[in-house]
Amino acid sequence: MSQDKNYVEPDDLDDEEEEEDVSADDLRLMARFLAPFASPYKTTIALLVVLILTEAALNFSFPLVTQYLIDEGLIKKEWRALLNSLLFMGIAAIAVSGVALFADFVYTRLFADITRDIRQRLFDHVQSMSMPFFHTTPTGTVLSRFSGDLVALEAALVAFVPGFVMPFMEVIYASILMFMFDIWLGVIASLVFPMILWWPRIFARKAFLFAYDKRQTEGRLISAIQENVSAQPVIKAFGMAARARTAFAGLNGTWVGVARRTNFSSALVERTAQTGLYVIHIAVFALGAYWAFTDRITVGTIIAFEGVFLSMGYALTNVTQYVPTMAQAAGSIRHLDDLLAVKPTMVDAPEAGTLAPFAREIVFDNVAFSYPGSSFRTENLSVTVPKGSFLGIVGPSGSGKSTFLNLLMRFYDPLEGRVTIDGTDIRTVTQASLRAQMAVVFQESFLFNTSIAENIRMAHPDATMEEIVAAARQAEVHDFIAALPQGYETTVGERGGQLSGGQRQRVAIARALVRNPAVLVLDEATSALDAETESKLNETLRRIAETRTVVSVTHRLGSVVTADRIIVLDHGHIVETGTHGELIREGGLYATMWSRQQSARQAVAAAVEDDEEEEE
Repeated sequence: MSQDKNYVEPDDLDDEEEEEDVSADDLRLMARFLAPFASPYKTTIALLVVLILTEAALNFSFPLVTQYLIDEGLIKKEWRALLNSLLFMGIAAIAVSGVALFADFVYTRLFADITRDIRQRLFDHVQSMSMPFFHTTPTGTVLSRFSGDLVALEAALVAFVPGFVMPFMEVIYASILMFMFDIWLGVIASLVFPMILWWPRIFARKAFLFAYDKRQTEGRLISAIQENVSAQPVIKAFGMAARARTAFAGLNGTWVGVARRTNFSSALVERTAQTGLYVIHIAVFALGAYWAFTDRITVGTIIAFEGVFLSMGYALTNVTQYVPTMAQAAGSIRHLDDLLAVKPTMVDAPEAGTLAPFAREIVFDNVAFSYPGSSFRTENLSVTVPKGSFLGIVGPSGSGKSTFLNLLMRFYDPLEGRVTIDGTDIRTVTQASLRAQMAVVFQESFLFNTSIAENIRMAHPDATMEEIVAAARQAEVHDFIAALPQGYETTVGERGGQLSGGQRQRVAIARALVRNPAVLVLDEATSALDAETESKLNETLRRIAETRTVVSVTHRLGSVVTADRIIVLDHGHIVETGTHGELIREGGLYATMWSRQQSARQAVAAAVEDDEEEEE
């Protein structure tokens, strides 16, 4: 399978041009996106609908009672009508409060559950993505989906019932009541619909577009902040703080321009609606007052009508005020939908089986590969790695060493040729069964913010404490851990920040060893170790290779001196192969690299010796 199938570049994910209409296409988008998440809660939604209808009906019983109270109780001085009206209002007020409170309880739980499900779906989807996605998509883009877009969607969901559903029901009930009170006043009052709904649409689409741009800019801000925090050692070492501040100020300035446009366009949506309401309100009140003065309608009717009209107007205003929230949610849903639309590039074949326990050999059979968008190409990789052997892979930077491991772990698939284990193409087995037989130590030794014991146990959740200690001893890190006040229960901090680079790397090696893998993969695993520890660890790896296969990518040739076989890569091709002694005797690229490293090491040793003599 080609690695670029369904491949999505970060720009496609983050910078898509948006031309949708907020009142039509994006409402459909929101409905389509939310439907699968709302489906499991059909019963709860049905209950919520009943509660909303009941609350709205009770609310709009008040204007009818108000009309009766004024015309019969006050104007005609009927005590019974007055008392009955007040009694009904009291009972209705208690009832509507109870129904409203229960509705609030139901909808807040409902939308919290839906938000949780969306967040879990997003997280599960990110977990399912292949390595090409993480290699090409900025971390800030992914984080902004959770920290920005999901928050905006949650805000829209929480406000959906009080900000849209209830006002919408109030508009329906109010429209019916106004025409019941007086048809002509109802017709005039209906002019408020285009004034409140049509005018704001002019600005609502802009508000949506600006909100979408704002989310994009916030994603870039998050990426910049994260990169800056991670790069602080480099920034401080090279005096780059001023340059970093200038660059961030420029990006922050871009954001503030987008934010101002977004906020102002949202304000315009609200203000135009209010203006329309004021204009129609004056017209309705003036005409109603005149008709009441001429006895065409009763005083109770105009007062009740006024109350209904204002309620409808405020309800419509609430709907329009919800539009910017909906617009931001629609833009966020567009981002979330884009993310969920990205498919994993490395997927198991429909008929994929389980890889049998490694028994004989790993074979790279005339493999060719190139990363998406890269002109660099690895070609003609043909390597056989017998079980129980120690293979070293060396070469200049950018020669294709890490590519070899990416293909072995099936983070990517070859464009040509195949990788087999005991004759089985690894594309025909599940990725889980393939990686279950391997353990890897990466150049960047990532540790989780938990105890050392739990970090080692990550690779083997059922490992006993004895197995953890044994793995730590093999990785030459037990003595260091035992000397800590809390020993193996010491928390390592975010990304292992409480430990040095060498300590992190040794813990990562212990994590790999506790898994007791058939194949141990090392990607510059000893790069952060001192010479003495590296020497001890190399001896350990030598012993490990007697019972399992070790594949080690390194630029430190001393790490592979005892390897059964070393392959030398240059510009994506295997240029030399053999043992350390054979390659030295050939006098090729490996011998040149060895000579340079030995000279550098001797120079460092001489400098250290001179410093010690001067101190004496």
